[in-house]
Amino acid sequence: MIIKILNQLKNKYSAIPYIISPDKKIISKKEFNQTIKSIQTPQGFRFKTIFDSHNNSSIKNAKDDSFLIPENKLAFVKGEKLNLKITYPDDINYFKLFLKPTYRSGIGYDIHKINTTSKNGLKLCGIKINHSKLIGHSDADVGIHAICDSIFGALSMNDIGFYFPNDDSKWKNKNSIIFLKFAREQLKEKKFYIVNLDVNFICEKPNINKYRKQMIKKISSVLKIPENIISIKATSNEKIGFIGDGLGIAAESIVQICNEDTY
Repeated sequence: MIIKILNQLKNKYSAIPYIISPDKKIISKKEFNQTIKSIQTPQGFRFKTIFDSHNNSSIKNAKDDSFLIPENKLAFVKGEKLNLKITYPDDINYFKLFLKPTYRSGIGYDIHKINTTSKNGLKLCGIKINHSKLIGHSDADVGIHAICDSIFGALSMNDIGFYFPNDDSKWKNKNSIIFLKFAREQLKEKKFYIVNLDVNFICEKPNINKYRKQMIKKISSVLKIPENIISIKATSNEKIGFIGDGLGIAAESIVQICNEDTY
């Protein structure tokens, strides 16, 4: 638009951008259909034209430079609706509607051995399952650990071991929900929210699908996000390797987050 203004000034005294307003002014029935033109900035003038107008005008506190220009030297140029002028606080909120949101993604992965001497005590995504438990410093909840790491990754933070080291007795046998709440607070502090959360378990047993709804409900409750943006699924390792032999359970998580300041 600035180039358009400069080009017009080659053969005109001024270049005042405008847009046609969809609104109508009501003064009388006769003038009801009168088109309203909304004047925009920036405006262009030949220097002598604007200089003389300011020096010679009797108007005090003019709201716009174009008010000072003699009518025979006024010339308009088509403006742009997306040319937003920030004048009042509400204008900033309106401007934010046009900003592209900032999306980030993060990936997390965790794996733990199964304690084959145990009969129960397994915990996945905060849900207790009647199955041999996993060996770990905390409660070895691979689902929550993977989710935490995916959130930390999306926020460009360190991994879960940095914040909850496995050589610190403070976290011995701790409920991993504590870690997930910490991740939630980091999202809140940095003004991000979760758009989508995808968790995948890799194991031979247990049957994750039996506990899927409970897990989604638990994660939704802790992270304070809608259940319908959480996916929890599973796959086997086709009897291959450590996991295929039923000796361990792994989980991976991918999260997408968005900056709430853009709304």
